[in-house]
Amino acid sequence: MSGRTRKGQALVLIILVLLGIIVIFVLLSARSARVRSSPMVQEVFWQIDSQRGTTASVGDEVKAHIVIKATEKYVGSIVMKVRKDISFWPDSDYSIKTVPVNVRGGQETELELSFVPDEASGGSLRGYFVEIDFQATGTSWVMENTYPPRLKVT
Repeated sequence: MSGRTRKGQALVLIILVLLGIIVIFVLLSARSARVRSSPMVQEVFWQIDSQRGTTASVGDEVKAHIVIKATEKYVGSIVMKVRKDISFWPDSDYSIKTVPVNVRGGQETELELSFVPDEASGGSLRGYFVEIDFQATGTSWVMENTYPPRLKVT
């Protein structure tokens, strides 16, 4: 009977050691995976023929300007997308650019994505809009769903 008791005690001791190791790993990973905040999108605007605007023509070179401000240090990639706003259908990516960013807290930076619209607004295509993905934090920002600020194309 004492052999059985010792085996039971050893099993309980092994289980307690394993649980202790798991708790230590959970605490260490939670400490190292500190939640980082994404930069704030301060402003997004369209530039057509060197002027701000919200209406372009098919074939015009359009630049989407994105001004972001870091609330704390942000090191990671930012994916800028110009997307087609399509009625009653999923929106589609039209132009994508990924840029590495290294900004400290309080610092602003301006990003730019150039594209040439290939379709006029009308029918199922309402226009174009900007979406920004902050890769390091896994968060996104999407331009307000109104015209303006979204781009109409004639």
